Amino acid sequence: MLATAATASPVVQVPEGGRAVEVIPKGVLCGPVRGGWVLEGRTLKPPTRADDASRTLELKVAPDEASCATATDTVVVVATGPFPRIDSGSTTFYPDDGRLELKGAGLKNVAIAWSGTPRGVDPKVSSLDGQDVCMEPNGPSECAVPLTPGLPTDAALFWIPAYGRRGADVSTYDANGRFLDDEFFRLRPGRTVLTRPLVQSSGVDLSKGPGYAAVTHSEAIASVDCGTARCEVTEGAVSIRNVPGLNPTVSLRLRLVPRVFFAKGDALETSFAETLPVLACPITAVEGTVLRDAENSGLVMRLDPACAHDPRGLLWTVNGARVRVERVVKAQDGTYVLLRTSGTNEPQVVVTAITSRVDGTVVASDTADTQAAPVPRATLELPGHGSIDFVPTNRPAEVTVASNGGLGRFVLRPLGGAYTVTVRESATLIQGEATSGGFVSLRFGYRLPTLPAELATSDLFLTDERVQRAVREASVPTNVENLVELICADKEGNDERLSPSRPHRVEYAMRNTCRVVVHRERLTPEEGNQEITLRITVTKSDGSVRGESSVDQRLFLRPKGEMRVIPVQGNLGQYDRILVQVAHVADESRYALSTVDRTGLPSAQWTAIVRGGMFRLYTMATIPAGLYRATQPTGQLAINFGVLSRLALLNNEGQERLLGIELGLMGLGLVPQSGDIQFPPTLAAVLGLGLRVPIGPGAAVGAQAWIAREFRGDITRRTNGDPSTDTVVPSSKWSFIFGPSISVGNVGFNL
Repeated sequence: MLATAATASPVVQVPEGGRAVEVIPKGVLCGPVRGGWVLEGRTLKPPTRADDASRTLELKVAPDEASCATATDTVVVVATGPFPRIDSGSTTFYPDDGRLELKGAGLKNVAIAWSGTPRGVDPKVSSLDGQDVCMEPNGPSECAVPLTPGLPTDAALFWIPAYGRRGADVSTYDANGRFLDDEFFRLRPGRTVLTRPLVQSSGVDLSKGPGYAAVTHSEAIASVDCGTARCEVTEGAVSIRNVPGLNPTVSLRLRLVPRVFFAKGDALETSFAETLPVLACPITAVEGTVLRDAENSGLVMRLDPACAHDPRGLLWTVNGARVRVERVVKAQDGTYVLLRTSGTNEPQVVVTAITSRVDGTVVASDTADTQAAPVPRATLELPGHGSIDFVPTNRPAEVTVASNGGLGRFVLRPLGGAYTVTVRESATLIQGEATSGGFVSLRFGYRLPTLPAELATSDLFLTDERVQRAVREASVPTNVENLVELICADKEGNDERLSPSRPHRVEYAMRNTCRVVVHRERLTPEEGNQEITLRITVTKSDGSVRGESSVDQRLFLRPKGEMRVIPVQGNLGQYDRILVQVAHVADESRYALSTVDRTGLPSAQWTAIVRGGMFRLYTMATIPAGLYRATQPTGQLAINFGVLSRLALLNNEGQERLLGIELGLMGLGLVPQSGDIQFPPTLAAVLGLGLRVPIGPGAAVGAQAWIAREFRGDITRRTNGDPSTDTVVPSSKWSFIFGPSISVGNVGFNL
């Protein structure tokens, strides 16, 4: 809303640092003002150097100061940048390119406004107006401002000071406070340079009266000379009449008005020459169909709708060589003729249609520049599996084609004996024939979709890809869970398929029913050959590997093969763990792997444990390094050895719990002690609890607390030479002992 109000209000702009100007003819300006503006009644002085926040002010206008609070009229004042010094004589205008090259000083942020209507266009319908700013000059004295391309050479150009405005409601003053009209800001370039060809017609049709050659800037043409013919400049064209009948061409020589030049390379010329054929039937070569270095290529010509000749009844030549008419299509904008040529390597072609060899009357003729034939670039991709560099024989691959230029597109063509092509939902699919092999180059047809009717599906030329691709089977890594199964019998003896990545338990009585089944019959031809590794590992409850049950094989699977059964060998024991691992062989030369998602080839594993008892009773050798006798007389028993039987509770994995019941015989105090109490070496029967932590297969460290029945003599005390000392210490044969130990061995069975 503020922007709309500001636009409706009159605008007064003066360069920063300038003198005070009278903003309104009567009344007062309502303050306050900021940013260095100085207000005195109806006059306002701009700041010496304005910032962005105070460069533009919107002030109320009232009859007197007392009415300022209720005033609704406003005026906008703008402090522009200093006025530039533009060298008009060195300024160049490029109307075709849409560019104005300014020369001068202080050009930064200077705006250029333009207005103009091309010749031959109704100004009420189309008027090219616009404005742009010189943001960053190319140097201290140069700046290029983009304009709307296609302006006439006499377009009105105006410069606007930095941060200023332009419009019917804008009043501009200079630094001295003088009012400036629009003519002061009018910019007249010293040179106007045309870069597009002046003459846009490819021929002159004189069959129905005067001919016309369209020109881009008729306002820039001072005079025209047609030799023996009569020519004159009209609005947007050159009118041609009185052309001699024997003259097949008309030579035009156009002279430009002063200060307007035509760019021919690096040179600027004041005249332009063009030779146009005189056509009874106007004809043009369709862009994108005149190709160079393409064998057996098609060339499409368009005849004007006014031409009454049948294209099939004419004799057509391209650079003097006879060509045949392959297809004719009539459309609203003319008749299209597809000519099949043998190809050319010339930079230009001259296409001519004559009535007959006897008559030799030229009905139509055109000269067109040839374009280099584009080269196809194709990529093959298996949907969901990434790019491949071969042609698969067992499944279709999607083909994406690009070219290095041209307006058309390449279409993959089938090649008998090598591959077939199908189109499905706008996707092009290729599949090699099952009996083919070796290498092949893909064949493409070049088409121009902008052509009318069936010409859009006609091949202008055929070309082969410059690389050869192998034709072979595509192996796509399939989900191994669908190919491999681990089957064991349940407690009733029925086969049960174990799912992967989940722990399973097998009844001990059915431990020898487990087997791995490889379903080669499930492999489809679309998936191709598969190469997998199968590993079967059986480990005992103590972690050791059961070697007779291990399997490590590399399997090569072909589609629709027979089912293979691999049993888990060996006589499995309680709590044996069966681990089956299946994975694809990482071979990128075999598989079509995605280039985006490289998370690895599909793999799977199965785990099963043979059920066992809840308890384990076994025998072990125990070496307690030091036992402490808690019963009187107390003391340390060094270097002990014995054989124990241990009853321990097992967990679900077949591993014993830490705490167990121990019973056995121990040799105690095998090394004499150095204290006062002398414990004789003795054999003892022990019973109690033991805490064991495994440290390896068959080995553990622990701590125990036992009740012992000692089979020994008397416990004595050292006398130190005193005969009066009693050497026998009264003690019981029963004692309580505890301490750490190391145990070796695990010979027993599960209960």
